[in-house]
Amino acid sequence: MRWLVLITGLVLVVGGLFLDRQDTSDGPLLLQADMSTLRDTASGPVLGGISRPGAQVWLGIPYAAAPVGEKRWRAPAPAADWFNARQSLAFGSVCPQFASRLSASNAEPGTLIGSEDCLSLNVFSPGGVGSDAALPVMVYIHGGGNTIGSAIPYEGSAFVQEQGVVMVTLNYRLGPLGWLSHAALRDGASPEDASGNFALLDMIAALKWVRDNIENFGGDSARVTVFGESAGGRNIYGLLASPLAADLFHGAIIQSGFPGTFTRARAEKPADDPQPGHPNGSYALALAWLAQGDEPGGVERLDRMPAKDLAQYLRGISVEQLLAPLQVPGGMYSAPALFRDGVVLPKEPLTEVFADPTRWNQMPLMVGSNRDEMKLFLALSDQHAGKRFGFIPAPRDAERYDLLNRFHSDGWKALGVDLPLSLISQGSSKSNLYAYRFDWDSMRKNWLVDLPQLLGAAHALELDFLFGPLISRVVPGVFYEGNRQEREALGRTMRDYWAGFAYSGRPGSGRSAGQVAWPSWSVDEPLLMLLDSKEDGGVRPESLTVTVDDVKRRLAAEDTLPERLRCALYVDLFLNNNGLSEQFVTREYQDLGCGQIPSWPLAGLSR
Repeated sequence: MRWLVLITGLVLVVGGLFLDRQDTSDGPLLLQADMSTLRDTASGPVLGGISRPGAQVWLGIPYAAAPVGEKRWRAPAPAADWFNARQSLAFGSVCPQFASRLSASNAEPGTLIGSEDCLSLNVFSPGGVGSDAALPVMVYIHGGGNTIGSAIPYEGSAFVQEQGVVMVTLNYRLGPLGWLSHAALRDGASPEDASGNFALLDMIAALKWVRDNIENFGGDSARVTVFGESAGGRNIYGLLASPLAADLFHGAIIQSGFPGTFTRARAEKPADDPQPGHPNGSYALALAWLAQGDEPGGVERLDRMPAKDLAQYLRGISVEQLLAPLQVPGGMYSAPALFRDGVVLPKEPLTEVFADPTRWNQMPLMVGSNRDEMKLFLALSDQHAGKRFGFIPAPRDAERYDLLNRFHSDGWKALGVDLPLSLISQGSSKSNLYAYRFDWDSMRKNWLVDLPQLLGAAHALELDFLFGPLISRVVPGVFYEGNRQEREALGRTMRDYWAGFAYSGRPGSGRSAGQVAWPSWSVDEPLLMLLDSKEDGGVRPESLTVTVDDVKRRLAAEDTLPERLRCALYVDLFLNNNGLSEQFVTREYQDLGCGQIPSWPLAGLSR
């Protein structure tokens, strides 16, 4: 059963839940107070410690007040001041989410962990650096589908020591506590409070903290690069489009993100509406929350309840009650996020916003994806992966497994990399644009398990090369002695490029100036950097473009899939795709032979 337990834990690693790192080379982050780290912040002094790699570290610094009681579902408020030195030696609480076998609390899977008092950040600075160093700052936003995760696994000590940057990691509200669009919360509220985008406002508050305080930690507030993976990358697309984030950061690295946002209708309507709302949208959740009370719940009660009373009721129920309707054993669930409210985010799709250089916060961008994004999720799906001998994971149908991976992973690249970069390039933006694809899959392959086939260059695997063991820590054979030398070399190269971008707004030849020169990307010359092992061609520039039309043409020509599954692929790629539904064209769906098959009931079938 060992492999079953390990593989089912992968999705939680992607989400950024804390993993006990005692079996890694550096061990867990244990700090003792060191007076050399005493620093001032606008809220009060903080005292950190020195990590094993020698970096100065401050953990769990509040950047906003606890969003509890009347502050629930409101824009973050300033943290309370303190006067004595605050010992910042332990990570702050994770935001409320569901536990797994790999969670920090060792709670039973599916039980609730975390606290609403979770708006804290962590600072990593090279050893010996003082307040006059003015080093570039890299702010990391974790992934996890905007429903799970925290900053804890992304321990930046080794990175900052090696590359000479300051790093900040942060927590933000998750699930319906971070993203909830409902008319009752807009009644009499400020524009920010009415937005529903509370988690994005958390990130903006953290960036304001960086602007106001980071110089005391050796950082340069005029050179801030935001980087993040998966949902973190998606949130960065939101920050790029938010007028409230203007001038708070100066470069962005988006790893496996996509520019998806939700309409209020999709976030708020009933799931059985002719234009269906999300199954975990605010209408369904409000019904479930009312049903937990002493009075009989139901549609009639919801419809007749005054907005003020409903908002008060919802702010009074417990976190356990709020998240109970969303409880799943694996932790991560689907829920709408990033709403087109017209204040925090534009009312139009981001694909329209990025086409106009006057409508987004222009800056250098470095955007990429992994070659086999989807294999992680296919490997976790009982529908697509089985267990040889009852416990060894393997695709149920290897040919179909690879085909579904190719469509989904190429669709991810088309929607998350090539489409936004093309729109920006064609819109006459003056921003420097760079792209990459992560292709490394030099892991174990033997009679027992074929990891290149099962996982390949999977979603989130590039994080192991930036921060240290995450996926590789829980799946034996991803990292092993036989690939140590070349994977460590690739990791140093990638960190060198990431830091080079933070220093100059371009990856160039890395901060060391010793890497292969990374070309810029334009719609006329769409060159990306391929990140791979030497045995598979190494790190090199290539022209590898995948457009949305490319994926649609290939799907139309694909005749090896059952009709229903081919229709489901179109739905999952272009309709049920986390807020990029403007890519769905009814005529195209009908021309696939799907005209007699309702679209929404197919959602999720190809995943």
